[in-house]
Amino acid sequence: MKASPGIAFFALVLLVFSGSCIDEVPVESLEPVGFSLDDVLVVDARITNENKQQRVLLSRPTALSADSSAAGVPGASVIISSSQGSTFQFEESDSGSYVSTQPFAAIEGVEYTLEIELADGQQYLSAPASRGPESTIDRIYAQRELSNLGVDGISIYVDSSNPDPQADRYRYEYEETYKIIAPNWTASEFEIISDGSEIGVFPDVRLVPRAQEERVCYNTVASTEILLSNGLEAETEELRGNLIRFLGNDNPVISHRYSILVRQYLQSPEAYSFYTSLRNFSSSDNVFNQIQPGLLEGNIQAVNDAEAIVLGFFEVASVTEKRLFFNYEDFYPGEPLPPYFDTVNCERIFAPRLYNPERDGPSPLDQCGAPQGLTELIELELVEYYLDNTVPPGLCQGPYFITQRACGDCTALGSNIAPDFWEE
Repeated sequence: MKASPGIAFFALVLLVFSGSCIDEVPVESLEPVGFSLDDVLVVDARITNENKQQRVLLSRPTALSADSSAAGVPGASVIISSSQGSTFQFEESDSGSYVSTQPFAAIEGVEYTLEIELADGQQYLSAPASRGPESTIDRIYAQRELSNLGVDGISIYVDSSNPDPQADRYRYEYEETYKIIAPNWTASEFEIISDGSEIGVFPDVRLVPRAQEERVCYNTVASTEILLSNGLEAETEELRGNLIRFLGNDNPVISHRYSILVRQYLQSPEAYSFYTSLRNFSSSDNVFNQIQPGLLEGNIQAVNDAEAIVLGFFEVASVTEKRLFFNYEDFYPGEPLPPYFDTVNCERIFAPRLYNPERDGPSPLDQCGAPQGLTELIELELVEYYLDNTVPPGLCQGPYFITQRACGDCTALGSNIAPDFWEE
């Protein structure tokens, strides 16, 4: 990888490769010197011991700010070859996403090489890479405790073992899934009879039974942080009590039932070094002062253009995974639930007017103002039915009390279909 463009380029690393979050920095203050963002190829390539269709992602950064996204690179030829003479072709499934045409698994001791040719003829080649033996997650468990900052919460740990004590550099990813129960759910929802657009017809709504499940939902979120552990420090073939995730007791994801799938990669020294450097970028308080060019070296190089810039690492690793479930009641029996998600305030209910004098309460113009009417709020999918109002409604009120959508309809925050792996 060419490192000459300078520190501004390495700030870009955090945004397009690691997925980690940093504070937003004005784009105009980070103009790269001597190259265009279109010159940068980002390669996310990893094959494992899982017998599956492997995936390679190719992209280019599109901006230099905390909300940056990466643009997929289409039309490339992607091939992985092995030292045993096997060749695995990849085909494009989505823009920049390439999937092997047949399932295969990386075999221990066999070297693999990644070859990429872009639509413009630019070619890239990785150094040969191989995987080590398979490690084991012996146990995954959760316990309630105080964090180093004194926060009460749930810590999730893994215990691991490895048949080769010299190959024990671990990287972890996790995927958490949690149950959402809408606190203000009711069995009824609004149906608009008239939106008031027809001359002489007032806006009106009625209540009907809900058409789908909207009380209980599920959401799945993948980790973005870089979690590493070097088992050599333990001077043993076992790694015990490795902290993967801490969830404060005010985190809404643990409110009901929570599951985490932990994936453990046994990495080569080269891959471990790359991800360690990448993690150091994302954890630096001031990446522009502390990170020097050339620190982050991958194992992929341009073949026919010395000026081309490629960022990424072709990794061959063994992976194992294990899942854990627990309920909030397991650790906080009888205690209040965490606050609901984000800035949602489910205790706030109000009764907006229909702007239908036959159903609204008294509405003196000098007292009520002209806020959004109920039908408009429904059309914008901002609210849900919560409770009937008094008859007649109060001053400046409509016939129904409403709640924020997320409080009455869980599909605002997740899917109403339970994942295949879900257990109660």
